[in-house]
Amino acid sequence: MKTKFKFLIIVCFILISVPVMSQKIYPVTSGEMIFSQSQSSFTQSFINQYPTARLAANNVRFTIFFHIGQYIHYDFNNKIGMFSGLAIRNVGMITDETLPQTVSVSNGAGVPYSDYKIIRRQYMLGVPLAIKFGAFDNHLFLYGGGEYEMAFHLKEKYWSNTFDRSGTKTKNKEWFSNQTPTFLPSVFAGVQLPGGFNVKFKYYLTDFLNKDYISSRNSQEGSSFDISDLSRYQESQIFSFSLCWQFNTAAIWNGDIIE
Repeated sequence: MKTKFKFLIIVCFILISVPVMSQKIYPVTSGEMIFSQSQSSFTQSFINQYPTARLAANNVRFTIFFHIGQYIHYDFNNKIGMFSGLAIRNVGMITDETLPQTVSVSNGAGVPYSDYKIIRRQYMLGVPLAIKFGAFDNHLFLYGGGEYEMAFHLKEKYWSNTFDRSGTKTKNKEWFSNQTPTFLPSVFAGVQLPGGFNVKFKYYLTDFLNKDYISSRNSQEGSSFDISDLSRYQESQIFSFSLCWQFNTAAIWNGDIIE
């Protein structure tokens, strides 16, 4: 883990230290609006233990704050190029779940159940690497690549006795939480449009939630069921569509914006 973190720091330092020495190398600042969904399910053992438990993960999560990226583009010519950089994003998932109120050692069909709307998000620091093809002088091109992101701040909040946000809300925050993996890889592809806007699709290759995260609270028969116990999830992968906007930072200094 320490080796991966040191490597990330070195890559980040190199990227932000690259001088803009010619017209082929230039900085671009980006923001984005993210529409995300999760592909989530409970384990069969959890369903066997709690037959009334249910999960719906088809909620669309929309967020615009706080997303910012600083990238270095290198154009080999007017048709082929690549870019990398640094980006901070607010990434998360929403689920509607019917869960037991108390722990059952065997079959929990007889225990009381409650409905919950649960939102979990991480702030992520990412390093992408992508290749692009198109007509750069017209600001029109396709791009695709991969990204490695480090999760550094978790927020978990949920509403009880409801599938909307009208019930009692509980909120927890944590730096470098173990509820998600520290590093999450992803792949992405998109199209850059004239005017500085582009559309991007992104898919995370690993589960967003750490299935090995088991609550430290009392798990004896009859004790309160802990919403933060993530061992009930079989999968929790995230995919998203983003509407992004790009600004050539070097051009801004001259009073121009990408058109």
